[in-house]
Amino acid sequence: MPHYEYDKDYPFAAFITNLGKYNEGDLVGEWVKFPTTPEEMQKVFERIGIGQKDDFGQSYEEWFITDYDCYVDGLYDKLGEYESLDELNYLASKLDEMSQGEYEQFQAAMEIGDHSGSLQEIINLTENLDCYDIYPDIHDHDDLGRYYIEELDAMQVPEHLRNYIDYEAYGRDVALEEGGEFTDLGYVRDTGNSFHEYYDGEHGSIPEEYRVMTFQDAEELTEEEKSEWAMDIAYDMDEFFRQHDPQYAAEHPEEHAAKEEIYENLMAGRISALDEKLAALGQTQEDYLPSEIEKFKDATGYEEFLDFDPAVIREAIQNPDKSHADEMLAFAEQAGREYEAELSGQAPAPSPDDQETGETVRTPRGTFYVTDMSREQMEAAGYGLHHQSDDGRYLIMGNGSRSFAIRSEEAQEHAAPEKMTVLVVEPMKEPYVKEIDPGLHALQAEVGGDIATAYPFSDPVGLVCNDEGKLIGLELNRGLRDEHGEIYDVMAGTFLVVGLSEDSFTSLTPEQVQKYTEHFKQPEQFISLNGQIIALPVEPENPLRTAEMTLEDDYGMIDGVLNNGRRGEELEKAQGEARRTTPEKKPSIRERLAEAKRECGERKPPDRAHQKKPPEHDL
Repeated sequence: MPHYEYDKDYPFAAFITNLGKYNEGDLVGEWVKFPTTPEEMQKVFERIGIGQKDDFGQSYEEWFITDYDCYVDGLYDKLGEYESLDELNYLASKLDEMSQGEYEQFQAAMEIGDHSGSLQEIINLTENLDCYDIYPDIHDHDDLGRYYIEELDAMQVPEHLRNYIDYEAYGRDVALEEGGEFTDLGYVRDTGNSFHEYYDGEHGSIPEEYRVMTFQDAEELTEEEKSEWAMDIAYDMDEFFRQHDPQYAAEHPEEHAAKEEIYENLMAGRISALDEKLAALGQTQEDYLPSEIEKFKDATGYEEFLDFDPAVIREAIQNPDKSHADEMLAFAEQAGREYEAELSGQAPAPSPDDQETGETVRTPRGTFYVTDMSREQMEAAGYGLHHQSDDGRYLIMGNGSRSFAIRSEEAQEHAAPEKMTVLVVEPMKEPYVKEIDPGLHALQAEVGGDIATAYPFSDPVGLVCNDEGKLIGLELNRGLRDEHGEIYDVMAGTFLVVGLSEDSFTSLTPEQVQKYTEHFKQPEQFISLNGQIIALPVEPENPLRTAEMTLEDDYGMIDGVLNNGRRGEELEKAQGEARRTTPEKKPSIRERLAEAKRECGERKPPDRAHQKKPPEHDL
C-alpha cells in the first residue's frame, strides 16, 4: 500500500447523505472510507435510513455524496456528488494495490493532466502506468541535461570540456523531443506504450471483487430499473453480435430496430433464443453477456413464455425487418387510443408515430426516433422518462416496449443552435472564415474523418485536423514552428482553427480570426533535404485566374468576365493594330551581351604594330 498524504491508510472518504431526508431539511449521512466492503456499505445505508419509510409510507431510496476527504493530489476536483460507489471502490482498491513507485507514477500522471478528466479515465490510468517513466530528482532542464549526459551517457563528453556544455539547452531539447514535463515529483516522460481502455464505464465491466452495491442487486427491481437494465443488455448484445457474427451485421443494417427487438424480448421474458445465439458464438456462462443475462433472470423472476414458437422468435431476432414488431405495437396503441376516444366522444390523442420528424438520436443505450411531442403529451400517452442524451438536448421516453426521443424544454427554447465561427485552412489556399454547427459531427465533416486536436499556441485556440491525415496520405498543408522558427510538425489535409473555452470548442474572436488568418496566409509546399523538412512558400490557388486562362482569348484579362476576348476578324484587326501601335520591344540585357559577343568575333584583330603601349610607371 502506498503512503498517502497525512499518513492516512486510505486514499479518500466520502460523506454519503440520505437525499430524501436532505430535501426535508435534515442532513443525515455518514463518512465512508474507501476501499470498503458490501457488508459495511449495507450497514451504512441502514444507519442513514436508506430503505426506511417516511411519514407517508414512501421509502427513502436515493442518496448522494455531500463531500469528499481526499489524500491523493488532484483527485478531489474530479469527483462529483452522484458518483457510482462501485466505481469509487474500484479506484480506491486499485490505488491500495499499488507499490510506492507505481503510486508516484500515478501521481505524476495526474499532475500533468493525462487521462484524468473523469473517474472512468482515472481508473484506466491505474492500469496503464507503464506508459510513464518518472525521474524523481530531475526538476529543471539543467538537471535533465546533466542526467542524460553524465548518468545515461547519452553523449560522450571529455572531462576537460564538461564545463563548456550548455546542459540546460540540451535538457530542453530532450524534454521537447520526448514530450516530457516537470512535476513536483520529478521529470515525467511518455514511454510510448499504448494506452488501453480496460474499463469502459459500464457497470458490468467492474470486477466482482471491487463492487460494494451487490446487496442492492438482490432487491426487487422497479419497472424503470428493469427497463434500463434490459436496454443496457440489448445495447451490449447487439454490439457483440456485430463484432463476432458477420452474418448478423449484414442482416441488421438498422441498429435501432435490432436493439429494440432484443430489448422487447428481454422485457417479455423471451430469452432462450438469445442464450442459444450466444452459445453458438462460443460464449459460456463465465463470459460477461451470459452471466449478465443470468443475473437479469434471477432479479426479474424470469419465466420463459411458451406462447410463441421459438423458431418464430429466432427469425424475428435475426431478421427484424421482417418481424414488423414495431408496426404491430404502433397499430395496437393507436387502435386503443381511438377506441377510448370513441367511447368518450373526443378526438384521439396524438401518438409519437404520427409526429415522427424523421430524425434519430443516438445515445449509449441505442438509436431512437425523434417525435415532435412535448413531455406532457408523451406522459399522457403512457410514456415515462427513460434517460437523457449526453448533450442534454433530448429526453428518451419509453413505455416498457417502445422508446422515442423528444427535445427537452430548454433545447426547444433554443432549437436553432448558435453557429461556431472557425478558420478553415486548406492546402494551397488562403484561410477563410466559416460558420459551422457546434458538435463533433460538424468538425468531422470539415476535416473528412475522425478528429485530432493540437494546441501549439499560447492563445486559447486549437487546431482540429483529420486524425489519420498523414496515414491516409492527405496533402501536406502548413508547417508548425517552434520559438526559433524551426519546423517540428506539418499539418496534413484541411484543418480548422477553433477557439477554446473551459470545457469545449468555441468561436474565434475577431482578433483571433485576424491573427491566424495572417499566420497561415501563405500556402506551403514541403520537401525533404538531407533528412530535414524544408517549407517552400507558393502562390495560393486563384480559381478565377485558372478559369480565365483556360477560356479567355487574351490571357491577360483577369477581370472576372469569362470569354470576353475578340473573335475572328475583330481579333486579327486588334492584333494588327496592337503590332502597329506597340513600341518596339528593347532586347534584354542577356540578348544585347550575346549580340556584342557575336560582333566582336566577326571583327578582324587590330594590327599590333600600331597599338599603343601602356604608359610606364615608376615603381
